[in-house]
Amino acid sequence: MTIGVTHVLNTPGHGGVPRVVRALVSRTDRKRYAPSVFFLKPGEGIDLFSGFDAPLEVAEEGLGKMGAIAALAGFLEAGDISVLHTHSFRPNLYGRLAGALLRPAGLRIVAHYHNDYADKWADPSAITLERRLGRITDARIAVSGAVAEHVKEWTGAEPANLSVIRNGLDLDRLACADRARGRRALGLEDGHVCIGLVGRICAQKGIDTFVEAALRLLPDQPQARFVVLGTEEDKALAARLRSRAADAPDQAIRLLGHREDIGDILAAFDILAAPSRWEGFGLSVVEGMAMGLPVIASDVGGIPEVTQGTARLIPPDDPGALAVEFGALIGDSSLRLCLGRSARRQAQSFDWSTTARLVDGLYDTLLARP
Repeated sequence: MTIGVTHVLNTPGHGGVPRVVRALVSRTDRKRYAPSVFFLKPGEGIDLFSGFDAPLEVAEEGLGKMGAIAALAGFLEAGDISVLHTHSFRPNLYGRLAGALLRPAGLRIVAHYHNDYADKWADPSAITLERRLGRITDARIAVSGAVAEHVKEWTGAEPANLSVIRNGLDLDRLACADRARGRRALGLEDGHVCIGLVGRICAQKGIDTFVEAALRLLPDQPQARFVVLGTEEDKALAARLRSRAADAPDQAIRLLGHREDIGDILAAFDILAAPSRWEGFGLSVVEGMAMGLPVIASDVGGIPEVTQGTARLIPPDDPGALAVEFGALIGDSSLRLCLGRSARRQAQSFDWSTTARLVDGLYDTLLARP
């Protein structure tokens, strides 16, 4: 008989956390575990789970926090779920509040930390609740050593209760990538050098730094083209960035939103930028590395750990430094090739099957305890 495991997310979407959960669930050992996914509220991006081979449940719209918690508790009870696996800030709070109701029945609880939550845990009520919920948390997972240190610093989590399990690499997402097709889709000409950024439009990703660096560089490097791929999480910020991008000649800076042809677009890039203000892991960085792209990224969070010396690292919030690195790589194709080869080798160390086996092994350990 298989054991029920429910993964809890805030909402469907095209960001990193839904992609992590899809990858984990797709590789869960179905001889031992029967996974399901519960979303605390509706949202865009449910198509990411189209053709998914596990049950999906979305809390009804308008339930609010308490209604969503009650709905999750009912789902867990009705499904006879043995392991509750929550992901990221809100689900780690609300999901464990629902799980607390079923602890007497033996429910095991795993909290998964995907990012740096200092901006959220700065709220005293949020960090107090996080620490109290730690008392009913059987295990915690951090996606990088940097995130693990962050969690220990803020929550006081014991090392024995906290495991570092790195994310993997989804090669299917990059399968059949075609550089020529991607370049045509972006309207790039032979002499253009394309610098891309893949990430949600929000304060975290440093897209404003990217745009400002591009505007500084373009007068001296008119052959450069700058592309941002990612959903508009912060609509006001997106509007400001589009206004700034309009100052560039020949549409040299473009914000394209979400794209399904991500493989072709990554193949069309010559350089990948990730000027994040904070970053737990950096899935898009690993994907760019796997495509053999040289990476320029902020020296924050899990990025140095993930890139392992293969990227050009800069301080966050520094468009001047970013522009200098852009200029260095645009003008040196040999350096781009060298960095890209090193990045591709490093990316081969990331594997979702290994990640899923480690997570399944963690479930085994928890369920073996009285």
